[in-house]
Amino acid sequence: MRSAWRVAGHLLLVVAAIVGVLAATAELDYPPLRRALVIVVAVVCAVSLFGRFPSVLGPVAGSVPARMVRIAGTGLAGLGTVGVVLGFGQGGDPAERASAGVPIYAVVLAIYFVAFLAATRRESGLGPRAIVTGAALGLLAAALFAVAVAVLPPGVVPVAYLLVVGAAVGAGWLAGPADGRLLAGLLAIVTACEAVFFVAVVLFRYGPAAWAPYAGAGPLTPAAQVGQNRAEAVDPYVGLLVVGALVAVTLVGGVLTFRFRSQAEVASTAVAA
Repeated sequence: MRSAWRVAGHLLLVVAAIVGVLAATAELDYPPLRRALVIVVAVVCAVSLFGRFPSVLGPVAGSVPARMVRIAGTGLAGLGTVGVVLGFGQGGDPAERASAGVPIYAVVLAIYFVAFLAATRRESGLGPRAIVTGAALGLLAAALFAVAVAVLPPGVVPVAYLLVVGAAVGAGWLAGPADGRLLAGLLAIVTACEAVFFVAVVLFRYGPAAWAPYAGAGPLTPAAQVGQNRAEAVDPYVGLLVVGALVAVTLVGGVLTFRFRSQAEVASTAVAA
């Protein structure tokens, strides 16, 4: 009964999210873009529901680290979805955003979210120690990147990649041999890439103008130049987001491999008995 109530509550949240995006995009005068933004929210909500079913991405493992990391992954997916709705709902060519930009980000957000759900489900191949070290070091990389943006000269893209690599190596080293060291490193990369990208978006677009690197001459007014700097400062980090998505696919593949291997071993043991 408790599980049924939880599913019902989850469905109500999904409905609320879709109603919210409909309200937030009510003033858009380009219907295809509005539909695309609604689809983004619907896709992320659908992935969240998959985490409820044992045959798909659920249930979550019983450890506290698994539950905390699943919440963190859900938070990152929600933050990214809100960013897509608010960012793509204004400025730029609406036709291009509806046909290319929004669908691409929808797929990327879904991939990251699936990776977090897969890594924290039962029989994922990641022990509690591997889960917490992978996610924690990934978030630490994002925090250190935020510090680097504030204290180093503009253009800290290499620093971002170094921090991601450091998080992966650290997670693999700290995870126990039986906890899935390789998967821990992959989880660290996924977490770091998504979190660093979000930090870059927030800091370059809403932080002091001096943090954004100079994007080259173009606009005639200082204010327009600052706007161009802010807009183009995030572009180099799109590659980092793509790298993280590819690693997320690898992580999901590793989890599925472990699951099928475990099921095969259980079946062979039962037959032998």
